[in-house]
Amino acid sequence: MLFLAADIGGTRARLLLGRSHGDGWQPVRQQTLASREHPDFASLLQAFLLPGERPLAACLALAGPLDGERLRLTNLPWMLDADALAGRFGLRRVQLLNDFAAQAHGLALLRPEQLCVLQPGAAQPDGVRALLGAGTGLGMALLAGTPAQPLVLPSEGGHADFAPQDEQQLALLRQLLARHERVSLELLLSGRGLARLYAFLAGQPEDAAGLPDAAQISAAAAAGEALAGATLELFARLYAAAAGNLALTGLARGGVYLCGGIAPKILPFLQRPAVREAFCAKPPMRALLERIPLQVVLDEYLGLRGAAQVAARLAGPAD
Repeated sequence: MLFLAADIGGTRARLLLGRSHGDGWQPVRQQTLASREHPDFASLLQAFLLPGERPLAACLALAGPLDGERLRLTNLPWMLDADALAGRFGLRRVQLLNDFAAQAHGLALLRPEQLCVLQPGAAQPDGVRALLGAGTGLGMALLAGTPAQPLVLPSEGGHADFAPQDEQQLALLRQLLARHERVSLELLLSGRGLARLYAFLAGQPEDAAGLPDAAQISAAAAAGEALAGATLELFARLYAAAAGNLALTGLARGGVYLCGGIAPKILPFLQRPAVREAFCAKPPMRALLERIPLQVVLDEYLGLRGAAQVAARLAGPAD
């Protein structure tokens, strides 16, 4: 039976058409489209499906909080309704998931080479696992249960308050408070957040003309430009500190996974000792945090594969 899986972010939309078989599935076709080039999901799906392709089940991973069978995306002006989509496209079953819940469903599919270990720790096989990912926004989720019966807990923790750890970060908070009503983690740990950090270190307001964007900052850092490098160093420490907080909140003895589009692109900065220190430096819980594995997910399609896992179960075995 054909099924549809999608992972929709504020920038990119990844879609997969698959076929369920037995207890598994296989991909038929996959494509990445620009989310913002489409006014709604229905338009995006029409651009993806070819004539004659009629999936009968779908799982859509979306960046936003789920409200029953409806979801409004955080970084796109889209509202999705599972029942309305099922009726319009002839789908028997449609499930909407928070995008990081979908990534949690995909963890079981990761191979060792798709992970970069920042801290080996000592994972408990039945321990809670936590995901944290910076991209267009900042997503979080927790995974408990067993591989056969996973229990995924979505989160909007990316919108929690930023907690500065030193004088430099206090100065950063003061600068941002002068412009923003409040300073959330996502305000810093995202593509736009990277540009805000660059402006702060440059001594300029975040809307100053001529400031580089996230991609330009990363490229400049790779070329050895000092200010861009300092920006990524600060970003990496803030990222690790937020990951340590999530590890404590979820008591993630199974490990913490840094997902999303940014982490794989800044690996040299995440592999520095200061990052591990920022993750663990939370007395009196340092010893606990030193035992929790911290890893970067290198597979940018984790959310799509997780959505496909769920969609294949919805579709059931082939007719």
